Amino acid sequence: MRDILVEVLTTIACLFVASMLIFCARLFHQFCERLKEKTKNEAMRNLINKIDYIVQLCVETTNQTFVNDKKDSGNFTDEDKEQAFNQTIDSVTNMLPDEDRQKIINEFGDLGTFLKNSIENYIKQSKNM
Repeated sequence: MRDILVEVLTTIACLFVASMLIFCARLFHQFCERLKEKTKNEAMRNLINKIDYIVQLCVETTNQTFVNDKKDSGNFTDEDKEQAFNQTIDSVTNMLPDEDRQKIINEFGDLGTFLKNSIENYIKQSKNM
């Protein structure tokens, strides 16, 4: 009788330990997933900040080298605006490494639209300053 009791208690203890190990493994997996997501979000935030800085540099450079001259001479046309915008997009694109371009495409779907919106947003913000 005592042997049966010892085996039953041993079985219960093993089941308890196994269920605790499974619980701990799931908890650890959830922790790792949250950590991966946080790391991914931080990396993407850093990339967006990097692109914002590049956009700022390129917009200001285009303003200094092209837009201000046209505005000073009084003939800044819609074609000039389009040319300035295209110069800025080209400059930003040339400064971005292929890896960063691919990350933006993977995250947002279209690099051109993302850059266009970033440039327009920076221009709007700089006009409101």
